[in-house]
Amino acid sequence: MKPVTVVGSINIDLFSYLDRWPKIGETVMVRETANTLGGKGANQAVAATKLRANATMIGAVGEDGFGRVAADQLAAFNVTADLIEKRDCGTGMAFIDVGPEGDNIIRLASGANGQMQPEDLGPHSNQLNQSGVVLLQNEINLETSLKAAELARGGGALVIMDPAPAPHPAWTKDVIAAFDVLTPNASEAGAILGATPETLEEARDGARHLRTFGLSGAIITLGEKGVAWSFGDEDGVEPAPSVTAIDTVAAGDCFNGALATALSEGALMRSAIRFAMHAAALATTRKGASASLPTRDEVDRFYAPDLV
Repeated sequence: MKPVTVVGSINIDLFSYLDRWPKIGETVMVRETANTLGGKGANQAVAATKLRANATMIGAVGEDGFGRVAADQLAAFNVTADLIEKRDCGTGMAFIDVGPEGDNIIRLASGANGQMQPEDLGPHSNQLNQSGVVLLQNEINLETSLKAAELARGGGALVIMDPAPAPHPAWTKDVIAAFDVLTPNASEAGAILGATPETLEEARDGARHLRTFGLSGAIITLGEKGVAWSFGDEDGVEPAPSVTAIDTVAAGDCFNGALATALSEGALMRSAIRFAMHAAALATTRKGASASLPTRDEVDRFYAPDLV
């Protein structure tokens, strides 16, 4: 199994679970609150670790109490973490409201994530060079992600970029070509392509179009509808597994962590996507971000593919 390295964001997530969405100017009581480890990078690293990948997290925290909490929670999930401490800066925070149907609204304070610079990756270049798969997201500076991609590709790693949150302005073709595989959801794909896919067939066409930007592959996720992809000589669509979703937070992060895990084990892309879809579906049946991510045994019971 080749190592999986995640370079990206680390947050503390503050959740509010609502019985209904408030109107502008209205105050409503919340049903429940929680605070957990989050950030797309940390979620991806926890997902990969729980799925038994040889995973390492590279990210930044602030010199505050939340930074210590984040380090402790990563350790509690058995994640190998190479943390960069940023002075005079708070740890990233996400304020997440979850509605009655499990959908969510997220307000994000980047904190130390936004202060992570390309030069911070120098001490971690060997880790990136020796990785089989490197996972990135759009919650740290783009220049830092591009540097991580450069170091990773120099060692032959497959670089997967989850362009979330959606890039504004849209990335140029030369930026997209710095990565190997792009994994946007429908709205993120729309921000890049100029039109949001509504069906799996439209998403497959969108994935093909993204390939023309210089990518080896593209995967577009459509939540409960499923996934479409284009990679190598193969295009495909796959309907999503049927589950009762209560919280969609971190489902995309789970998908990417599971995808990287399967690919690091030598799975073909179609098999890796199916595995990742089932892992992400399980994550939606639980509350929270990192706390909702399933173990390998749980995914294997739900879906037991031949990964080769």
